[in-house]
Amino acid sequence: MEDTLDGDTGSRKDLILDRINKRDKDRKNYLDVKSEQRSKETVQNEGVDYFAQTFGQRAYDIEKSILMLDMNSGDAPLPDLSKRLPEITVQIQELQRYLTASTMFLSDFKIKSCQNMLNALTSSNDEARQRLMPKKKFGFSGKKTAPKQKPLPVVVDGEPQEKKTPKKEQSGSNFTWTIANRRNAHIVLTADEVNGQDITISNLSECLVELQGHPGSVQISKATQCTLLCGPVARSFFAEQLDRCTVAIACQQLRLHSSHSTRIYLHVTCRAIIEDCKKIEIGEFNYDYPELEADYAASGLNKSQNNYTDVADFNWLSPDVHSPNWSLLKDHPAPNWNALRRDFLSNNNNNNDKEEKEKETSTII
Repeated sequence: MEDTLDGDTGSRKDLILDRINKRDKDRKNYLDVKSEQRSKETVQNEGVDYFAQTFGQRAYDIEKSILMLDMNSGDAPLPDLSKRLPEITVQIQELQRYLTASTMFLSDFKIKSCQNMLNALTSSNDEARQRLMPKKKFGFSGKKTAPKQKPLPVVVDGEPQEKKTPKKEQSGSNFTWTIANRRNAHIVLTADEVNGQDITISNLSECLVELQGHPGSVQISKATQCTLLCGPVARSFFAEQLDRCTVAIACQQLRLHSSHSTRIYLHVTCRAIIEDCKKIEIGEFNYDYPELEADYAASGLNKSQNNYTDVADFNWLSPDVHSPNWSLLKDHPAPNWNALRRDFLSNNNNNNDKEEKEKETSTII
């Protein structure tokens, strides 16, 4: 009887010891998991803190450099300014790449704040360039020469121009646009005109614009019912106030502001950003022409990397719900750009013929 009791007591002790050991093991596993989570959070926080410190310091250094230009502009010879301003531009571009590479662990609010800082630095640098190194409007020499006419861009309708430098058109300020204030026009800039250049476009309506080659950057402000076809852009594509437009663009960075009802066929190597936009449709870049491969190589754009499905909407910060302001083009046939061009030119010629007949009729009357 006593042996039986001793056996039962031993079994209970073993069970209790097993439970204690299991609980201790579970506790240690729980602590290990928590420790690993804290370690990951610490690493991430350290990454965010390091980014904030590094980005802030570099932005401050750039801002200080721009301010020093104004302070020293009276004493600095022109060659120094012509060298220093491009250096600052490169620093801003490097800081932009640093931000883009860090977006994977930054919040949308932080990305937007840093992007606003970069935009402000870019604007300050551009203003300093226009103020300290204005474009020469007159030349002074020992003999008088006839003023040169500004070269025209290759503007349609099917009539190519001999000049190879795009026309710069004045706006209300001192800023000069590459193309501005056009309506119902087919505008073509050749590779010789756009390669490596910063192309700026403003106030277009019902136009077809073709930028052949590889621009350095493209900026558009205010376009209505227009189509833009463009080869690989080495740096950024910035557009605002696009209304019912179609764009085919390959670029490193895309920023779209205050636009609606616009369709973009996109190749972008960084994360695209939209703000204050509605009804934006995005599909994969499909513009093609014989020199495309060579233009990709010359622009330095990575053709194998396309993040067109990764779009940050600064007006929609919910990470779990897709933004209602943009959508991917699905089950939609790719445009035939050659057919689109033919239709545009045909319609444009018909409109011109109609206008000519109306003028003749009014003259007879």
